[in-house]
Amino acid sequence: MRIRESFTVFPRSLKSGLVVFYYQTYDEKGNRQNARSTGQTKRTEARAYCMRLFKEGLLIPEQKAPTFGEFSKGWWEAETCYYLKWRELHEPLAYSTVVMFKGHFEKHIKDYWAKYRLDEITVDAVEKWLLELSEKCGDGQKKLKPKTINLILGTFKLMLGEAHRKKIIKSNPCVEVKELRVDAYDRVIFTVDEVRKLFPENWASVWKCHFIYMLNRLAACTGMRIGELRGLRAEHIFDDYIDVCGQYTRYGYKPLTKTKDNRKIPIMPLIKQELDVLIGINGDGYLFSDDGGEKPVPVERIGSHFERALKKIGISHEERKKRNLTFHAWRHFLNTYLRMNNVSDAKVQSVTGHRTKKMTDRYTHFDTRQFTEVRDVQTELLVLTDNSKQVETKIITGKTKVIPSKKPEGKTESKAKAAAVKKPVAKKQAAAKKKATA
Repeated sequence: MRIRESFTVFPRSLKSGLVVFYYQTYDEKGNRQNARSTGQTKRTEARAYCMRLFKEGLLIPEQKAPTFGEFSKGWWEAETCYYLKWRELHEPLAYSTVVMFKGHFEKHIKDYWAKYRLDEITVDAVEKWLLELSEKCGDGQKKLKPKTINLILGTFKLMLGEAHRKKIIKSNPCVEVKELRVDAYDRVIFTVDEVRKLFPENWASVWKCHFIYMLNRLAACTGMRIGELRGLRAEHIFDDYIDVCGQYTRYGYKPLTKTKDNRKIPIMPLIKQELDVLIGINGDGYLFSDDGGEKPVPVERIGSHFERALKKIGISHEERKKRNLTFHAWRHFLNTYLRMNNVSDAKVQSVTGHRTKKMTDRYTHFDTRQFTEVRDVQTELLVLTDNSKQVETKIITGKTKVIPSKKPEGKTESKAKAAAVKKPVAKKQAAAKKKATA
C-alpha cells in the first residue's frame, strides 16, 4: 500500500518563461489545498524547502479567520444562534438575559466590529472601543455609565469566548481587558425601628393598599425578589414555607428564578394566614393582584406605594435617593439582619438565593454602631484588675495620672502581725534619736 506524502512538488511555468516549483498539501479531512510557490527552480531545493516548513509546522498555513460579521451572523436569535441552542441543553439563559445581550449586540457591537477579522481583534483594539463608548453620547441619549459599558464588554467577551472554544482564534482578547471602575455607593439600609414603623398594627396609617402592604412585609421577612413576589400563586404556598420557583417579569411568567435555582423559604404562621386571605380573594391566580389574580400588580404601582409609605414615616424623597432605598433594599435588609443575628452564611444564601459568599457580602451593610460586642471587648480591655491592688486613672490636663486606691480590706493575719511589730520599733528609734540630739 502506497503511503501518501504530506506534500507533493511540481513545476509550473510562469509568463516570463521561468519554471518555479509549487507544492500542494492536504488538510485534516484529506482535501487537497491550493498550490503554493516554493520560490525554487530545482526540485531538490523545492523539496528541501517544503521539509523545512514541515518541521517548523508551517507547511499548511493557517486559514484566515472569518470576519466578526461573518462569525456573528444569526447570533442571539433563537432560530439561528447555535450558542443559544447549545446553552438550552446545558444551562438555559433567562429570556431577559438574552434580550439584554441582543440589545448590546445590536446597538454597540455588531456594526463596530463587523469588518474586523477575528484574529485582528486585539486587547488594544478592545480598550480603544471601550474608551469610545465612555465618551460617546448620541443625540437625545444619556451618556453610558461604566456599569453599562462593562455589561456590553461582557457580551462581547462571551461571543469571542465561543470563537476561542471552537479554536477559530487562539485566545480571547477580552480576557485581558480590565473592566471600567464603577464607583461604589453607600446603601444605608432600613433600621429595625424604621421597619417597625412601616408595618404598624394600623396598616392604613402608612399604606394606601392592603395587599401591597402585605407584599412589602413578605419581602422584608423573606428577601424575595420583586419578580418572585409578583409570580406567587396559591400552588407555591405551603403551611410553613414558600416554594420560590418562578418569577413574573415584563416578558411574562417564567418558571425559573434569576439564578435558575429553586428555593424554599420558611414562613411563620401569621404570614401564612395573611397569604390565605389573598388566596381566598384571587384563587389560583397571582396573589398580589387587583384584578382577581389574572395579572400581578405592576412594578410601577409597587414603587409609587413604596415611596409614599417611606414619606409617611419621615423618609423624604431626597433621603430615599441618598440612601438608595428602592424595593430591592428589602433583600439587603434581610441579608444583613440575618447575619447580625448569627445565622450562618450557608443558611442566608439558601434563603436569599445567592450563590456565592461574595454576593452575600455585597448585600451586607453592617451598622458598626450596633456592634455591642466591640464595646464589651473595650470594657474588658480598660478595666484592669489585680488581686493585691486596683488602679484608678483620671485624665488631668491631657495627661494620665495614676492614683493608687485605698488599701483593700481584709489583710492576712501575717501582714497584720508584721505591721504591729514595726510600729513600736519605729517609736523606740525615734525616741533614741531625739535623746542623742539633746
